[in-house]
Amino acid sequence: METNLIHPRLAVLVIMIAAALAASNCVILKRPYRSATPFETWIGENKTFRVRVSAYEEKEAPVTGAYYLFESTSANSTNWHEIMTLRHDDQPAIPKNQIRFLNDRIGYVFMEWMYAVTTDGGNTWSVWNAIKDVPDWQWSKYGVISDVRIEPDGTGKMVLKSLSDPARKVPDFRTNDFGRHWRVE
Repeated sequence: METNLIHPRLAVLVIMIAAALAASNCVILKRPYRSATPFETWIGENKTFRVRVSAYEEKEAPVTGAYYLFESTSANSTNWHEIMTLRHDDQPAIPKNQIRFLNDRIGYVFMEWMYAVTTDGGNTWSVWNAIKDVPDWQWSKYGVISDVRIEPDGTGKMVLKSLSDPARKVPDFRTNDFGRHWRVE
């Protein structure tokens, strides 16, 4: 008398599960990454420091987005230091009007839900990421940054726009430390 160790239907199920796991591992191992060469680069500067933004195409993603790398260096150097990197689902043009210099020591940049400021001529940057820094951040509630205005005394206002309904009023944010910290108005 012959005894089967595994029922044929169970064997098929095991094979199907193994194939699914193998396929999912391939997807997991092949994560999106940025291309080696930017498709757009822009540099803004004052007398003390420069800010460079490079846009890189996203590779191996279901939808081709882009990575935006913000970097800074002193005015007479070519040694760039990363400020922040943002991933976008689309490939919008570099937001040149969102890289601003208040004076030779103070500058700030913003895009989507991220903001960074320097008060020491680009040597150090404080990065504010709404997704991480606002405890109850919700796209439908807050949207994304549409404008930031910082005054020489460190006070400022961040205006947001709703992604789901452009006519909808969303709360603004205020700062008194050049944007290192923001609070809902």
